Amino acid sequence: MLGSLLHRHITRILLPLALVSLAACSGVETLNTGSEAQQQAAPTSTPIPTAPAVARPTYLVQRGVVQDLLEFTGRWQPRDQLQLSFEISGTIRRVNVQRGDTVNAGDLLADYEITSLENQLASAQLQLETAQQSVESGTAGNVQSVANAEISLANARLQLENTRASSPWTSLESARLSLESAEQSLANARRSYNDAISRPDNPASVVDSAYQQLQSAENGVKNAQNQYYSAAQNFNNHQFSIAQAENSVIQAELNLEQARTSASPDEQSIRSAQLNIDQINADIARSSLYAPIAGEVLEVTIRPGDQVQAFTTVITIGRPEPKEAVASLAIGDAQQLSVGLVGVCQVINDPESAVQCVVRQIPLSSRDADQTTRVAASLANVATNQLIEVEMPLQVREDVLWLPPAAIRTFQNRTFVVLDTPDGPRSVDVQIGLQTDERVEIISGVNEGDVVQGP
Repeated sequence: MLGSLLHRHITRILLPLALVSLAACSGVETLNTGSEAQQQAAPTSTPIPTAPAVARPTYLVQRGVVQDLLEFTGRWQPRDQLQLSFEISGTIRRVNVQRGDTVNAGDLLADYEITSLENQLASAQLQLETAQQSVESGTAGNVQSVANAEISLANARLQLENTRASSPWTSLESARLSLESAEQSLANARRSYNDAISRPDNPASVVDSAYQQLQSAENGVKNAQNQYYSAAQNFNNHQFSIAQAENSVIQAELNLEQARTSASPDEQSIRSAQLNIDQINADIARSSLYAPIAGEVLEVTIRPGDQVQAFTTVITIGRPEPKEAVASLAIGDAQQLSVGLVGVCQVINDPESAVQCVVRQIPLSSRDADQTTRVAASLANVATNQLIEVEMPLQVREDVLWLPPAAIRTFQNRTFVVLDTPDGPRSVDVQIGLQTDERVEIISGVNEGDVVQGP
């Protein structure tokens, strides 16, 4: 291969040299025949055409409205919706509705396979009948002992209430007030005695009288203290009586429980069988899903044979009216909206149906149970689940200058446009405001009617 490449390279070099030699020989021959060369016409040059210049697009600075729109699509669905689920887990046996069906309140929508529950119910009913027959044959338990225990419990509770009602707290409070009064009298008597002995000019009778009053006050305090201690002891005894009454109630409750526990096995079997029947009947009732309201079926996510977990939404129904556009937006887009924001809604690809609409609900956070954005509108004769286009203005600039984004140029930190002037193109710095996909607000730098060259 290397030899072949080398051969081609040498051929490319030698071939031009041979052509040059041939041309030289032809020149010599031409000189020898000068008369023929003079008779030949001189060669003329051929002009090479130049490519036409490509015209740059131009844009007119206009005055108008620049608005940032959030556009999204929702489905026309009932405003009031109910998500239905089973209260227990199970296997779907039948689904009686499909999306778009109209239902009435109380209609059976779907149910579980309940053969096992029905077998359990039959067995529990047989157990109940057996226990009842045993009771009827005279093997009833000790019903009287249970009744006596119930009466004893009632009496114990009455005794407890009576003991609490006879509280001697008033006597204790009265004794406390008497003690405080006696202590105040003692303080006054002591002050009078000290005043009497501090004056040398007081006769002995005055000092003796003050001393007698002091002793009397001290005795009064002792008597008041004894009365208070006695009242406190009575109050403590009453609290002890309350505790004893409470213990009597507890004992009576234990006696009643023991009496019920010691009832005949047949009576216990009746209770157990009845409880079992009640539980099975409740499970059978929870195994059927009924329509709570009249409306339209919006969604069905189950089919026969599916395993369903308790409280998992399986069917969604809604009231016929009113309806609204229901959309599932990213949480960031939804939070750009606000409740009460006014925009325009229309049936998809039908501009003539456009009407004013308003945001009714948005999710406040990603933790909200309902993550849908809901927009109210007055669209007539629109089928359920029809796609609705929604345009909501997030920012609006009215009566401002604007250019399309293609007319704006940037270089490093400079934002400018190129004006088309009689003297030729001229670059002008501009300050821009609100920017959208179609229009850019021009705050300063150009005037209305200016012509701007595109890039």
